[in-house]
Amino acid sequence: MDSHWPLILDIARNVGFIGIIAYLTTRLPAIRRALTYSHYRIRDKLALAFVFGAFSAMGNYIGIPVLGALANTRIVGPIAGGLMGGPIVGLGAGIIGAIPRYFIGGYTVTASVLANILAGVVSGLVYQKYGPGRLSLKIVILTAVSCEMMLKLLILSISKPFELALELETIIGVPTIVANSLAVGLFFYIVRDVFQAQQKVQAQSAQQAIRLIQQTTELLREGLNTKTACKIAEIIQAETKAAAVAVTDTEKVLAFVGAGSDHHKVNTPIVTQPTLLAMSSLQTVIVNRREEIKCPHPNCPLTAMIDAPLMVDGQMRGSLKLCKINNEPISPYEAELIQGIADFLGLLLDRRQLDEQKIMLAQAEYNMLKAQVNPHFLFNTLGTIRALVRTAPENARARIKDLSDFLRRTLEHGADFVAIEEEIRIARSYIQLEQSRFGDRIQVKEEWTADLLACRVPVFILQPLVENAIKHGLLAKEKGGTITMRLFQKDGNLHVEVEDDGIGIPSERLSAIRRFDRVSLRDPAGTGIGLNNVHKRLKATFGPQYGLSIESTEGRGTLVQAVLPILQPEEVTA
Repeated sequence: MDSHWPLILDIARNVGFIGIIAYLTTRLPAIRRALTYSHYRIRDKLALAFVFGAFSAMGNYIGIPVLGALANTRIVGPIAGGLMGGPIVGLGAGIIGAIPRYFIGGYTVTASVLANILAGVVSGLVYQKYGPGRLSLKIVILTAVSCEMMLKLLILSISKPFELALELETIIGVPTIVANSLAVGLFFYIVRDVFQAQQKVQAQSAQQAIRLIQQTTELLREGLNTKTACKIAEIIQAETKAAAVAVTDTEKVLAFVGAGSDHHKVNTPIVTQPTLLAMSSLQTVIVNRREEIKCPHPNCPLTAMIDAPLMVDGQMRGSLKLCKINNEPISPYEAELIQGIADFLGLLLDRRQLDEQKIMLAQAEYNMLKAQVNPHFLFNTLGTIRALVRTAPENARARIKDLSDFLRRTLEHGADFVAIEEEIRIARSYIQLEQSRFGDRIQVKEEWTADLLACRVPVFILQPLVENAIKHGLLAKEKGGTITMRLFQKDGNLHVEVEDDGIGIPSERLSAIRRFDRVSLRDPAGTGIGLNNVHKRLKATFGPQYGLSIESTEGRGTLVQAVLPILQPEEVTA
């Protein structure tokens, strides 16, 4: 064994030299990208085959002559190449390294050439079995030792004369197995450093995703349109440093920022093939060649693209795409990032759609309420007017006008927001019609300042409060009572109150009413569709902090208060 040490040291020096070159080579961005993408891009496999083949070829020329043969590191290239890039890389590296060995000649040439090629294939199969994530130093060393043993067996089996081949392996067998296996292990550590660097990139990608989510959460409250799409595209491009970012709906480009924006213009039809494929398959599409993008513009700089669909309730509402130039591919981390952001934006759109549906439902209930004016109220009012025609014609004409105004204002389809003054007029018409039936049993007070009358409120929010006070509060009291309509400003909000001094609400019933559960309209103590509708519309329109509140004391009366933001005429569109 002592006689082997000089040879081992000579080979170790060569291994160290190759290790330094290997380390410097893997610092090059192109090689690092090739190591990253070699599992799915043939061009990167070929690039790695050339790099590891060059190491193998170099090993021939720094070999140490022994008995007419070479003790060298040639086999390190295909073994390392196969373990790091798979069978194609290993095979390519083995062939490249075998070519100069063939021309060097010698009685071991055939065995050396075959072993170099087979070592690359065997190592590549090991890569296929375990993958880059499960490869360990133990597996790498065992693979290297096995390939070296295969080389020794081929030399002993094929090379002639056998005696000379046996003497050669007696001298160089152990040193080359030890040194070259350690060299492969060195390669493994160098390349693992590359993958660890990529894991850091992946962690940064997760942080990017968090930042993007934070910045885009509020944008889609307005829906997916040109304005919000442009903001989203600008944020994503700034975070990812991508050449271009685009957002589309199902027909046209909503936003495009970066390279290619001169011809990929907003509001133009979708023309890129990945987007069309994503729309038809409802799956994320990744392409890494200009030809696959199929942009009709002859000078389009885009060479790679990922297109992720924006899915809402199982349907595609648009897409998010990130683009590269200069043949730079879409990395797996970028693919995961864009897919994750697209999924998140889809959830935001889904939530907005649910909010819209809630508002539409509340609006539908409101429309139903307008279309279902209480027939008992209408018939009783008409009966009162008929009686007045005989006894007090002037009063009958006044009540007919009140009924006409009330029906016109409650049943006509107008703006969603009106001045609170208009709501007061509707409530007055209703009160006057009820007073024509019940006379002095209904008294009215009004408390507000003129500066609040122009504030805009959702239509038909005051009359249901007044109706509830009269119907369930005053008329249930033998002598009736007084209803007070009150407006005031507090804490930056508009407060609309309707208070009565009627019979009040029992405490056990009040807790149920405060939940605004839908109750039967036959229940004389129920809040009915009117207050439920007002409460839900206020919350759906302005947010959960707004709506109705009810305070009541049995035998003393009830106070219903609506709280909503102060909206001036210029803040509301019809």
